[in-house]
Amino acid sequence: MIAIIIIKSIPLIISTIFKHYTYGPPQPSWGLKLHLIVKLARFLAKNQNLTLEEVQEHHLTRINRIPPGFKIDKVIINDEFRKSAQTYIETLLKPYEIVIDPIWKSPKNKGINGEFLMDKNWDFNNVKNDWENEKIILYLHGGAYAAGTINIFREFCSQISKASGARTLAIDYRLAPQQPFPAALCDVLATYLYLTNPPKDSGFQPYKPEQIVICGDSSGGGLSVSLGLVLRDLGLPLPAGIVGLSSWFDLTHSMPSFFDPNMDETDALPPILGFKMVANPNSFAYSEFKSRTGLIINNIQEHPEVKLIGDDSLKRIGQAICYYVVNEGFGIPYVSPMLAESLGGLPPMLIVTGNAERLRDEAIYLSYRAANPERYRLPAYENDFDNSRFKSPTSVKLEVFDEMPHTFQLFPLEQSKLSIQRVGEFISNVIQEAIQAKPCPHKFEALKISYHGEVQNLDESSIEHVLKWDKAGVYPGV
Repeated sequence: MIAIIIIKSIPLIISTIFKHYTYGPPQPSWGLKLHLIVKLARFLAKNQNLTLEEVQEHHLTRINRIPPGFKIDKVIINDEFRKSAQTYIETLLKPYEIVIDPIWKSPKNKGINGEFLMDKNWDFNNVKNDWENEKIILYLHGGAYAAGTINIFREFCSQISKASGARTLAIDYRLAPQQPFPAALCDVLATYLYLTNPPKDSGFQPYKPEQIVICGDSSGGGLSVSLGLVLRDLGLPLPAGIVGLSSWFDLTHSMPSFFDPNMDETDALPPILGFKMVANPNSFAYSEFKSRTGLIINNIQEHPEVKLIGDDSLKRIGQAICYYVVNEGFGIPYVSPMLAESLGGLPPMLIVTGNAERLRDEAIYLSYRAANPERYRLPAYENDFDNSRFKSPTSVKLEVFDEMPHTFQLFPLEQSKLSIQRVGEFISNVIQEAIQAKPCPHKFEALKISYHGEVQNLDESSIEHVLKWDKAGVYPGV
């Protein structure tokens, strides 16, 4: 399969090299390496008519070696933690249950597979007397909720670990459509509960929430903020911070950058992110998904008295465009955190996006909404905000990297190294502040980082169209 894909990509490689030197790159500062990376990533995103199962299996078999200087401690988080998390999630999602596939309550695997990644010299016996200064990153991988695995993120986790001085715990949360929303959310909540109250045979002491940072890329970044909302709304202790890298915060695809035609040349993501492109009829998982989705939609149509959260445009999309949840569920705040009533009252957040990626505007809009929850209200909640429990602004650092595509941190670029270093500094700082219980006044920084690493304040006039956007949550073109 890999050999066939490589052969098929040869014409694209040749044409990209020709265009690069004849007409120039899509962005002024791009070298040939980045130009080829983006084109090949876009090519691979089409999945070459593979079945969904083949895509998922391919990711499972792409096992990264253990990075030099690190060791891995594999763990299975038992189902007791998943059951506890499920109880919490069921209570929280009761108002939305008509759009939720109940199959998520029946896990197909025993426990949650995870990997602790740490410096090879790390020894529990050497740190147990200084456990108060330990720190850990709960890492949630991307893959549009339907693909991805911890196996292919080891190198990236090691880079974040080096930059922050923290261990990482990455997990294989359940994937859609076999286990759709809120299965992944349940698993990451279960993992958080595991870290804060581990079993006696875990080999480590309980982590205090202030020793934990939740971090993720793409859909994993959206899942990180969704977990923060779950913890906040349930009244559970919050982590020290949240990091979202090129995050998918809005499944309605409602922000202007998503369908911007300029992104066709600068980003690997196609204009339909929800994995509609993996619709091979030979896929059993896809066929089952269509069947189950049909039952949910029929149930919604038979109960018009049930008020669904979200814009009416979600009912008019037609064919399901996402494996994670039916279209009518896109407005659920734990699905699309950008659309939450309020993003106040969350732990400090670092939101990083590329200026040349489709998901840019939702990262910007979420950041401003979190830092200024009263000023940036969604129309759906305009009259309810005064009754909100979460009016206090969230401390946010927004970093927009000039000319960078989706998840550029995963590419071998100087800009990636700089971003990872800044992520590490943020993680180290917020954990230190939380452990020392320093009062943390509300802070909001919106920064633009040039291709050469120059940092300056983001010019709000350049994003005015985003901040004044009045169609958040409205699916375009229906």
